Amino acid sequence: MASEKGWNKPYAIEALTVHRDARGALYEALRFSSQDIPKGGQIYVYTVAPGARRGDHFHEHKSEWFTCVAGRVRLLMKTQQGHRVDETLDADTPRMAFAGPGTSHAVVNETAEVAVIMAYASKEFDPADPDTILEPAD
Repeated sequence: MASEKGWNKPYAIEALTVHRDARGALYEALRFSSQDIPKGGQIYVYTVAPGARRGDHFHEHKSEWFTCVAGRVRLLMKTQQGHRVDETLDADTPRMAFAGPGTSHAVVNETAEVAVIMAYASKEFDPADPDTILEPAD
């Protein structure tokens, strides 16, 4: 996984190791120490209804890491340099996506099932200073 210096890039998508047995599956979505993910932020979970699109924004100061823990979504990202990402995130083959400051990001649920996303933001949300700038990710 990327080192802290690696988080200075606009985005990253990394495969996660899944451990499966008769009981089900387990994967470590975030490892703060060994992945050099900064502490002090917040973990949150959100759903994406069938046919819905969420995001289409970037942050000036905070970074976000997220993975799809149920269902499937289309991940769209756009860097400030104009590089575009169009990938699939799904619970069956989990990957962690990273969106650094300035990288617009969105998820689109093109399926008939609700998708669930678990995310970590490097800074807690502050309603007085949301650090969220609307910009389409495609």
